Amino acid sequence: MAFIDNSEMEQSNLIIAFKSTYLFICFFLGVIGNSVVVITILKIKKMQTVTNWFILNLAIADILFTIFEITTIIITSIAKRWLLGNIVCDTVGFMNSLFCITSIWTLVMISINRFLHVAKPNDIKILYTKRRAIIIIIGVWVFSLLISFPPLIGWSQFKSGANFCTVDGKKSKSYSIFLGTIAYVMPMLFLASLYSCIFFLLHKHEKTQMRSKINTVEFSKPNGSKILFDSVSVSSLSHQSNNKKTSLKDKKVIAYYIKYRTKGFLTNEGISTIDSYLELKNKNGNQLNANDSGQLQRRNERCKLELTNTEENRKVRITKMLLILVLCFFFCWTPVFIGSLLYSFNTKAGSFNLATFGIMCACLNSILNPIIYSVMNRGFRKYIIRVCRTIFIH
Repeated sequence: MAFIDNSEMEQSNLIIAFKSTYLFICFFLGVIGNSVVVITILKIKKMQTVTNWFILNLAIADILFTIFEITTIIITSIAKRWLLGNIVCDTVGFMNSLFCITSIWTLVMISINRFLHVAKPNDIKILYTKRRAIIIIIGVWVFSLLISFPPLIGWSQFKSGANFCTVDGKKSKSYSIFLGTIAYVMPMLFLASLYSCIFFLLHKHEKTQMRSKINTVEFSKPNGSKILFDSVSVSSLSHQSNNKKTSLKDKKVIAYYIKYRTKGFLTNEGISTIDSYLELKNKNGNQLNANDSGQLQRRNERCKLELTNTEENRKVRITKMLLILVLCFFFCWTPVFIGSLLYSFNTKAGSFNLATFGIMCACLNSILNPIIYSVMNRGFRKYIIRVCRTIFIH
């Protein structure tokens, strides 16, 4: 992506030292962090979901950006000028656009996948197979190649400067506008609309779930006798252990054998409330009670009640993580977009601080993603720690 890059700018030794140190840190953490993500997904079969294949592609793009772009920025910043020749300049400029476009459109593909997870949960496994995910990823790379290629054949050109080679915005304003629209404006509007729809649907599903009841259901035991349990509000149940109550709201109770028993009598108004209670048994025969007030109590200390988060809560957590990825991307690349726009239209962009800030933000993006995966996804964190122990300890 084009960026304001004035080759006439003079940099003090203090700025060069600070920027070089910062870039070395970004290089090290970017390569290590994203490599661990790649190894984790490829090595752990449970991690090979469709969403994680897209995350794998994002990590690969970040690794390539770190190796090819940050390395040349360090060299050029220290030398205060481009030393690597025109061919390398064209190559690096082309790859800068390629990796940026690949990253943002991979985020778009991830967001479409998440939207369908929420809007069409029953069809998602049919719509998104591993084969189709790979085809989509290849399509993203081909699309990015086509968008990045024009400066090599005369529509604009790549120019060396005080930081790195990038698109010369003054050479062709039309290409700069085209690139900014494809690599920034369109994805931003598209992602904003998608995530608004996703969170609207999740909120709608949550409200529906809160109002839902467990309807009266009739089961058959192995011996053929009937088991009946009355309607119970999910949100009214709670788990009691060590004198502490934990709401079962948004959670489900897993039991192997359920029956409803009452010492009262059946009337037109329903089952009488005299000594009525739910009896839940697990496969070992241990029992749990639930009286009509909706309180669950342990009858046997060895008995464990398995509580799992609902699918909706899991979707919310993953969606929030992916939204953070998107927000970080735009935070890191917005200064680059603004700088390139100002430069293309011969508008004074301010001091060298803007260029330095833009470059540092763009490089920061390559190390943020692995941190976000580890902090916001417990499953990812567990497997990343396991892979790190394997690599660095054994």
